[in-house]
Amino acid sequence: MQIQSIHRRKGLTLLELVIVLAILASVTTVASLATDRYLSKRRVEVTQQTLSAFRDAVSGHYGSVASTGDLNSIKVANDLEGFVADVGRLPIAVGTDSTQQLAELWSNPNNLQPYGRKVAPGDSEVFLSCGWRGPYLDLPVGSNVLQDGWGRPLIILSAAGDGSAQVASAGEMIFGMTSLGSDGELGVSTPDLPMAEDTTVWLGNGEDSPLLSEITASVYQEDETGMLGPPLGNGTFIVRLYRPDPATGGVTYSQSSLYTGPFGTPPVVTFSDVAIGTKVLRVYWQDEEGNSLLSQPTEIKVKRGGESHWELVLPFNPLASGSSPEEGE
Repeated sequence: MQIQSIHRRKGLTLLELVIVLAILASVTTVASLATDRYLSKRRVEVTQQTLSAFRDAVSGHYGSVASTGDLNSIKVANDLEGFVADVGRLPIAVGTDSTQQLAELWSNPNNLQPYGRKVAPGDSEVFLSCGWRGPYLDLPVGSNVLQDGWGRPLIILSAAGDGSAQVASAGEMIFGMTSLGSDGELGVSTPDLPMAEDTTVWLGNGEDSPLLSEITASVYQEDETGMLGPPLGNGTFIVRLYRPDPATGGVTYSQSSLYTGPFGTPPVVTFSDVAIGTKVLRVYWQDEEGNSLLSQPTEIKVKRGGESHWELVLPFNPLASGSSPEEGE
């Protein structure tokens, strides 16, 4: 009987090895491209979230408090929550390190008064809730600096004398911020990169500005029947707009000019460049005999695109108690 030898083949032939390596290389390339696409998309998303979080923290987010993570904050905002609404101004740049210039949004380096209900200066019947109640911006977990999705510092912007954007210096009000995009260069140096263009959030003017609201108030007086008309007699009045004090976090006010009767129609008082947030309006009237008359303190909500006109009513009784502040006090 013929015995046939059996040879067991061990390993792969050179051709088979080349084919396997080619398959592995193709799979690795596809996986690498998919990973790069995912990372690029995620960096773009993080950058957009950071810019949006800055805008919301400063000028109010109608929903959750701004966060640079996934915007999932456990804090629930009311209609007018934000740094400007609480303090009455934009944040001031702290130092020259762009990663820390927005520190007023997550700490209180200027020692503003904490948020709370406070009595107005010169009028113990007027109360306003204001002050610092941050953090307004939640930094990413494990980080104490503000960066874009590529781990680069954002450019913090202030306003030049002509209103244009410039790099913020210490002590200047912050109007915006810019990400240099995926190429890290001013302008677009690598057009093929996703989000290579610069992206800016600017709060200096337009509908996004939290500072440029104009509000008006008509001043009426009740007659003996309760009907409303213009203030009676030849008296004088001023209107005060009570608002947050940007320097301290307390309460201060803007005061109208002095109006003198008689009035044929209800006079209209205008306040310009009013920041968003809760304010209080009150009329202080004095007749020729020195008797004073006050309207009830009227709390108003100043919002972008919201109500901008209110009615203030003086009671009929000319001997109502109260004191009329001196003009320009």
